[in-house]
Amino acid sequence: MGFSDIYKKFEDWKDDKDLASAVKEIFDIAKTDYSRAMQEQIWFRNVLYYLGEQYLEYVKTLKTFRRRILPDYIPTPVSNEIKEYVRSVKALILERKFVTTVAPNTNEKEDIKASELGKLLLEFLDNYNEGEFLDEKEKVATGLPIFGTNFLRAFPWMDSDSWVFDKNGNPIVTGEVGTECIIPFQVYVDNLGDRLNKKRWIGIQSLKPKEWVEDTFKTKVTNTDAHTTDYLRQLTRMIGNVSPWKGAVIDTPSYVAEDDSLVLFREVEMKPTLKHPNGRYIISCGDKVLKKYDRMPIAVQDGKWFYSLTDFHMDYIPGSFWSEAGVNGLISPQNTINEIDQALAINRKGVARPKLFTPVGLIPKKVDDVGALGIGMSVLQYDPLLSGGQKPAIEQGIPLPQQILEERAIQRTAIQDIGGDPKNILRGQSPGAKASGIMVDTLRETAERGKAPDLERFTRSLNRVQKKRLLLAKEIFTEERILKISGKGNKWKIVKFKASDLRNNTDVRMELDSGLATTNAGKLNFLIEAAHNGLLGDVSQNPELREEVLRRAGMSGFTQQENPDYRRAENENAKIVSAKSAQDFQGIFIAEPNPKTGVIDADSQVLSEDPLFKYDNHTVHYESHRKVIISDEFSELPPEVQMVLINHADAHHQQVVEEQKNQIDPSRDAREFLQLDKLLPVLTPMERGQAIQKYLGLEPDPQPQVVGAVSADKVFEANQKKNEILLEGAIEKKNASREKQQSK
Repeated sequence: MGFSDIYKKFEDWKDDKDLASAVKEIFDIAKTDYSRAMQEQIWFRNVLYYLGEQYLEYVKTLKTFRRRILPDYIPTPVSNEIKEYVRSVKALILERKFVTTVAPNTNEKEDIKASELGKLLLEFLDNYNEGEFLDEKEKVATGLPIFGTNFLRAFPWMDSDSWVFDKNGNPIVTGEVGTECIIPFQVYVDNLGDRLNKKRWIGIQSLKPKEWVEDTFKTKVTNTDAHTTDYLRQLTRMIGNVSPWKGAVIDTPSYVAEDDSLVLFREVEMKPTLKHPNGRYIISCGDKVLKKYDRMPIAVQDGKWFYSLTDFHMDYIPGSFWSEAGVNGLISPQNTINEIDQALAINRKGVARPKLFTPVGLIPKKVDDVGALGIGMSVLQYDPLLSGGQKPAIEQGIPLPQQILEERAIQRTAIQDIGGDPKNILRGQSPGAKASGIMVDTLRETAERGKAPDLERFTRSLNRVQKKRLLLAKEIFTEERILKISGKGNKWKIVKFKASDLRNNTDVRMELDSGLATTNAGKLNFLIEAAHNGLLGDVSQNPELREEVLRRAGMSGFTQQENPDYRRAENENAKIVSAKSAQDFQGIFIAEPNPKTGVIDADSQVLSEDPLFKYDNHTVHYESHRKVIISDEFSELPPEVQMVLINHADAHHQQVVEEQKNQIDPSRDAREFLQLDKLLPVLTPMERGQAIQKYLGLEPDPQPQVVGAVSADKVFEANQKKNEILLEGAIEKKNASREKQQSK
């Protein structure tokens, strides 16, 4: 029976017994597929080589690998270049930082807001459950150069005993969006099509504890596949013999090979058809169907459907779904290096060892008190008469020719070139002692450019995973939840979320967050130069920018003076926004405005006391609360929550106003801007004393004015009288001159 015949069984949804039989036949036929069987052997071999078990032979009768049978005295050294290659590829993939955005469906304000919320949701999911998603992503990056094809699954992760959906086919709302790395040993696909979305069905097989299956699905199961060789049992038997100690083979316990407490847990997802437009999802174990749904784990929307699995590929093979692993090309030079190392070890212990040639007549003798310390030792004495005058001689051994070491260097260079890492630049090594930083950066950029298609392919697959996670969250998160997201400057952002807030905005875009420099030292140098030249603005006057610069410089642990106030203000925001009743507002300073002044002052009635309120940095608190008030999310909060936050922010604002008033003297007038030395002569003695006391802070002399001291009034009167006398004298002089002229 072929795949097409089995596929027809699923179209009818007959009794569960026939359905379970069809599921079993799918996996059994997939195991007999020649192309997949060949791929499995390659995967096994690559895993063992990665673990350092590289002296292998393939047994055709068993269709598996085993350790090569060698005499005990033959060394088996391994210089594991393959593990270093996998590490460099993994580091190259994971060091790329991305900026994830969600494109809005329209230019409407609601869709733009929903897209921003989707971005925050993905950030929350990335760090949820202590960064579990990041661990699974690292597993995918590690397995990609080993297997060539690897998978990441996005699925509803349930906290309850129910599985994925309730009896009516509705998603259970008590779960989370889970992600899990699925290695290719567990995945079985239809033989039609070279892409995952072209497959008519996919199957996932894994080993589960029998007790867990019975408790979760409330049914008894029997392990009908107890003697079926599963990937995990094969791999366990193989890697159970892997040890840094290259001694005798370690026997694998029987309970590892066959464990009755483990059962094969099988899941099948089938793409939508004309008869089943929402697809199908079947779970079986042994001869029983545990669950069956007339839908897929990720709901079909507007004719668009997705498998829960997302495939990641290394090197595409034309016409094949399974891609080639990067390790495949390294096996041959790795074997040659191992053979050379083995020959060197044998030579070092054999003919290359120094040899002692002795004539006849040697007599061993123990000599005491040799040397200054008086140490006893054994020596060889020979009799020249018996040996014919010949002396014992030590001759050097015969090492392998230099050609062997040169060949080893050639094979190591071949591994570097095949792996796309010339001179091990990606591993951080310098190509030479005289290599400049520009040369290292240029070589690294060239090496990364050769892997650009692989990196972009990984990014596209990761983008599909993010989209599926949003689709699952849209269906699962029906109740309101609180998202706690790490923000800038070691601060946390609290956001309320429910599924309807996404508004079907699930178009994810991932853009590379790259700079001009590729090394951390280069990035830090560029950052310092940009700040020094003013490209970043005034860093010293911008706390958020200053914290971001410190974070990118790797010094985010430095705490700014305002940080405690920022954290306290953010905690107050979170407490107010998430409040469910009046009791939740306890510890938040709330007061009624003074009816006479209309502001919150010392005469206001305090409704909720906060003993630490007077110690707050009111400017920082007011700015933090103000950002929440003017945000789009504020309008969706309950009215009582809005009133509390506004009242609390007003209280801080009033304190800021009072602080500013205390810095300005209300009695200041325009005369303070005049020069004091020009102001004093026109003042009366009393005014002069007040001015000195006000502007210079000096107390005037309380003693009476000194006798004879001229005041400003006396000076004015004297000047006026002097002017009158001068005017009279001038008039008399003019009259006398006139009379004299008339007499003539």
